[in-house]
Parts: sequence; C-alpha cells; structure tokens
Amino acid sequence: MTSTGSPITAALLAVGLVTGVAAGEDSARLLFDMEAAYAKVSDYTARFARQEVIEGRLRPAEEALLKYQRPRSIYLRWLAGPGTGREILFVEGRDGGRVLLHQPGLLSGLVTAVLAPDSPRVLRESRHPITDVGIGRLIELVTANARRALDRNELTVTDAAVVEARGRREHRLELILPRDPARGYYCYRAIIAVDLEWHLPVAVRIFDWDDRIVEDYRYREVRLNPGLSAADFDPANPEYGFPRWRVNL
Repeated sequence: MTSTGSPITAALLAVGLVTGVAAGEDSARLLFDMEAAYAKVSDYTARFARQEVIEGRLRPAEEALLKYQRPRSIYLRWLAGPGTGREILFVEGRDGGRVLLHQPGLLSGLVTAVLAPDSPRVLRESRHPITDVGIGRLIELVTANARRALDRNELTVTDAAVVEARGRREHRLELILPRDPARGYYCYRAIIAVDLEWHLPVAVRIFDWDDRIVEDYRYREVRLNPGLSAADFDPANPEYGFPRWRVNL
C-alpha cells in the first residue's frame, strides 16, 4: 500500500486512487495533483524520447526537441534515431487541422508535406497521432482511465519508488487495471514518474494485456513557461527547414 510521504502520494490517497480508499467530497478540490500543476503551464520545451512496439516489433529509440504551447501548438525536430533531422509542426486551428512535415532527403527535402495528424504515414512509425504528443495529453490519458477504474473499484496504485534521475527527484507510481481489454481501459499496467517539484509526469511505461512493454516515453531537460512566441510555431522561422512548396499527402 502506498505511503503518505509526499504531496503526490497524499493527493492520490485523498482522491481514493489506492485500492480500498474512498474518495470524499474534499477530494474534488485536489482532483489530481498533476492536473492542477499542469493548469499553471502555458508552454514548455523538452527533449522527448520514445520507444514503441508497432505491429509486434520494437522500433528503435528516438529523441526529438519538443516545443509545446497551449492550447495545442507543437513543434518537433528529431535529434536521434530514425528520421533524424525530420521536423513536424502542428498548430490547432491552422492549416486545416493538418500537420506540416519536413523530411530531409534528396527529393523529400525540397517540399513541405501536409497531412492529417493520424494519417497512415504517421501511424506507420507511431502508436499515436501527432496531436497526442505532450505532457497534457499524458495527464488526460492517465486520469481518464484512473477515474473510470476508481468508479468501478477496479484500480490499484502502488508506490514504486522515489528516485533521482538526471539531478531531479521523481516519484514513481504503478497503476494496475483489469487485465481484460474488454473492460475498455487503455492498458493493463502503467508505471508513471512524477517530478516531485513540478508535480508533473515526466515519464511513463505502458504494458499491454500480456504485461509486455509497448510504450516508453520520457520528457527530459524540461523548461516550463519559457515564453514561447508565434515564431516558434511559424514554418518560416529561419531556424527551421520547411520549404515553401507544399504537397498534400
């Protein structure tokens, strides 16, 4: 059973996110510590690392520079792994809700591809559409599944550890859901690392119904509220490489 040694754990206990603990009226004020903390974030930058299993095969690890501004402006530039040098830009309400893609290459580097965030081309290399990238979406996914499981008395949360990673302290929590995909949950098990200072998730490992890791994400070198501007999400930014010539895919 989880101890009450940190504000994160205390918040989880208060809202009943441990088996056998009932959520009271006062828990509505706390909801989840992660949600309240993220409400204070307007933008951030990070090095976003991921490794996923797609169609039964583990893809190579990737890392990208991420710039994010709420409500949903996303810039990604791949720094390591397949597609190094690739750039993606998405701004909600702009470009017809589509993504701008610059893929380095002899021919591909001459154009900016315009495609849907969940296009087959995107999903060949990712388990999620581009619009799922970000700390906020991670919080939404975790809390939505946790609330549903809590209402059904089907959630177990255990205290995995408090560790130091790259000079920052993280509280790792393990969430276990029913091992039955028919119940409608996202996964069977998740291990979430919550930064103790920010009260924000900075890493998650997702396990499928056979208890195999299928998703591994981490946000490193996070800078909260750096004051990103419109230029950070402008394809004409001279630091970016989006060609003016666009092709719809």
